[in-house]
Amino acid sequence: MLRCCAFIAALIIVSLATFDAHADRRVALVIGNSEYREIPALKNPDKDAADVSNTFRLAGFDVFVAKDLTKLEFEKQFRSYLAAADGADLAVV
Repeated sequence: MLRCCAFIAALIIVSLATFDAHADRRVALVIGNSEYREIPALKNPDKDAADVSNTFRLAGFDVFVAKDLTKLEFEKQFRSYLAAADGADLAVV
């Protein structure tokens, strides 16, 4: 499932890159968590997050990457991302 989501994200990113190659500022937030309470552990969330973030970078995004965050850490990271996304031409989570 996560691989499918990563593939779809990559397609969207490539589409965005060709849509407007001259956007002034692009930011993306990529979160990779390996453990969840309600579902089995994911096989390779670190690699998936790295692959997605690299794809965003290739498309000209400033990328915020975080892994295995607590709720408090996620909220802090998200606030940092929102501050960076303010005024951006394109922002993706």
